[in-house]
Amino acid sequence: MAFGFSLLAFLIVLTPVVFIHELGHYWAARRSGVTVEVFSVGFGPEIFGFTDRHNTRWKFSAIPLGGYVKMAGDTNAASAPSEDAMSIKGSFQSASLKAKAFIVSMGPIFNFILGIVIITAVYIGYGKVTIPTVVGGVQEGSAAETAGLKIGDRITAVNGTSVSDFGELKTYIFESPGQPVLLEIDRDGRIMTFDIKPDVVDDKCMMVSYGRLGVMSMGGEINQLGPVDALVAASGDSFTMSLAMLRGIGRLASGNANKGEIGGPVKIAEISGRVASQGLISLAMFVAIISINLGLVNLLPVPSLDGGHLMFFGLEAVMGKPLSLKAQDMIMRLGMALLLTLIVTVTFIDISSLFMAEC
Repeated sequence: MAFGFSLLAFLIVLTPVVFIHELGHYWAARRSGVTVEVFSVGFGPEIFGFTDRHNTRWKFSAIPLGGYVKMAGDTNAASAPSEDAMSIKGSFQSASLKAKAFIVSMGPIFNFILGIVIITAVYIGYGKVTIPTVVGGVQEGSAAETAGLKIGDRITAVNGTSVSDFGELKTYIFESPGQPVLLEIDRDGRIMTFDIKPDVVDDKCMMVSYGRLGVMSMGGEINQLGPVDALVAASGDSFTMSLAMLRGIGRLASGNANKGEIGGPVKIAEISGRVASQGLISLAMFVAIISINLGLVNLLPVPSLDGGHLMFFGLEAVMGKPLSLKAQDMIMRLGMALLLTLIVTVTFIDISSLFMAEC
């Protein structure tokens, strides 16, 4: 039952995110005069679909772990061009460099838009939770007590970055288990600094490690925002999320990632189930986070991702001509192999964690 619920929640989370991503590519392609032959949510055999008046086949496929838009001149779902792609009317390859960059970039951009729209809707309909960074309690034996934090202290900055909400503070501390963190404190109008190493917490259930300061807030409030204020706040929060994701990618690249920080489809499904059980608002915010995450990851300069295509277009702009089709195909195949290897690896880790989890 729990597995079925998590799987359903996973599909509810992933399907709109993938659909909007591919819709961005489709919309930009149509605007640029490029023919779209297939719009697929998922990979593999088609489950059901239909063909529209523009001869685009819209379909849902058997493996719901992504999707693709196949344009005229593409030989497969990875957008590998055919040898005669340049001579095919309405093909992606025959479009201008500017048009190709526009088509590729609109997928991730639509993901950012989706995330911001969802958060904006939540802030208008439900409200934005605001929790000031004022210490309302200090846990005995915690890193905060050891460092000398007191009730009433207002934490104003972490490692030189200003924080005004407990959620922002929690993110920085969460990312830094056992790592030195410099806190700036306002204590009755007096600015003080504290060097603190957050306690390391090993979550046996989720199989992750994270940092904990050991302070409680004085409580917060929920304020419904008007459309303009909600959009501004949602955009700012999306930018803050993106920075946190980039810091996580940086830790992965440097080999300093925290335990359990990397996860694949199985872990996302597990988290989806947990979040869905908390209610519609939590699930909507999770969809927004996943959408922003997908948009950001797709912009990385990795072959087979949108960022890899944009990298090729940048090289073409500098060189004055594109790489040979053979070179592009070789690099794309290598990129796809690396991505598939990564997916298989993290899926194996996720499944192993499920059996080792103590919950």
